[in-house]
Amino acid sequence: MASDRHPRPIRANEFIRRDCVRKLRSVNTSNMFMAILASLLEEDWTTPSIQELRITHDHRLLGRIVGAASFKAFRCAEAGLIRNLHGIAAVAGLDGDELGYLLGRVAKIKAA
Repeated sequence: MASDRHPRPIRANEFIRRDCVRKLRSVNTSNMFMAILASLLEEDWTTPSIQELRITHDHRLLGRIVGAASFKAFRCAEAGLIRNLHGIAAVAGLDGDELGYLLGRVAKIKAA
């Protein structure tokens, strides 16, 4: 049992990613959002599969499916993606580390 003096051990990113995969894989959501989640988690859950995500300087979310040469814009912008991640995190029972991992992945695609 963890106490305030002895916090639980820190999980490595790969373990956090796997826990996200396990919890999110079973959540019922749209195929498009499932493809976005899979891409953020470096998984292949949908057909077509999103190979790469980007957030532009004007906060639009772009995706490139496997085999495509160009990116296409999603209706959901950065703020909508973040709001949806918070919502699905609550439904899936993600902990703070897991939600933080997903939000960190969004930050990485923003910096790309």
